[in-house]
Amino acid sequence: MNFKRISTLYIGVTALLFINFSCKKDPVEEQVAFNKGVMLSDVANNIIVPSFNTFETNINSLESSFLTFQGNPTQGNFDIVKNDWRTAYMQWQTVKIFDFGPMRDLGFKGSAGTYPTDSTQVLLNIANGGYNLGSVDNVDAIGFSALDFLFYRNNALSDFSSNPDYAQYALDLIQKMKSEFATINAQWAGYKSTFIASTGTEATAAFSLLVNEFNRDYELAKNAKLGIPLGKQSLGIQLPEYIEARHSGISLELLKESIIALRLVYLGDDSNTNGQGFHEYLISLERSSLADNINSRFGQIISKIDTFNSSLETEMTTNVAQLDELYNLVQGQVVNIKTDMTSAFGVLITYQDGDGD
Repeated sequence: MNFKRISTLYIGVTALLFINFSCKKDPVEEQVAFNKGVMLSDVANNIIVPSFNTFETNINSLESSFLTFQGNPTQGNFDIVKNDWRTAYMQWQTVKIFDFGPMRDLGFKGSAGTYPTDSTQVLLNIANGGYNLGSVDNVDAIGFSALDFLFYRNNALSDFSSNPDYAQYALDLIQKMKSEFATINAQWAGYKSTFIASTGTEATAAFSLLVNEFNRDYELAKNAKLGIPLGKQSLGIQLPEYIEARHSGISLELLKESIIALRLVYLGDDSNTNGQGFHEYLISLERSSLADNINSRFGQIISKIDTFNSSLETEMTTNVAQLDELYNLVQGQVVNIKTDMTSAFGVLITYQDGDGD
């Protein structure tokens, strides 16, 4: 046996294998070109901070207009209050995505955004007084939904004009949101650097929390804003009592604003900035097709919502087939963002949705 030949052959094969393996990029090395810290900085500076500041301004405006209305309860002043409430509620659709850090610590997403409201509890609180709006018993009697009930129920203007307790309860709801969010926004000034630096994929990392809350908020839009009222979880039996903002009839507008906000986070920017988001990260991972499919599906959903001209409750009576098409479009995005995107990012979904997708 020619050991010299075998040795030479072994060395040659080893060298080829070394060259071959050295040419293959480590998945981690492929990601080095994309700086997740820059992406988180763009999300924080282009989206989170501006949206938080705007929301705080919106809530302050709502308090101011309501105090004016309380002192002079005219229809004109009431219309200003309702417009300020709507503006703040629309802005909330962006803010609520970021339910981690200071906002999670104060439980603000639940206290501001829980719906439907328990109208019986609201009226009991007004009648009995002495209520604690921070108690578990009142979790369904506060926030934007409770104001929707108070502002848009029959004879609302008369109730505000004739019953000081009625007006005081609405003011207490507004000031509760104002006080709590002012604390959150102030704390975010210190939390921002922590958020930007936490780029890992472990469950407690800010990047992982952002991916999880992005998906959770999307599924809440799919289920709570649309699927549950349509009867998708009740054997096709519609449940209009679960419609968000049922009294004002702006539920489809809120759904659209929620999808627009999620798309904004996905892209990492708006028309006035050039930030990086999940879209650019997927492209850097050579998942351009998935990146474009997600963005395209967001556009399709928004365009479909624009085809409806009435409230969700009315459309549920007259236009069920088109609402089903909308739901299927929304449902179809779940695999894209919850399965394919999170897998590409190496992030685990840690929340429990109970939906079965």
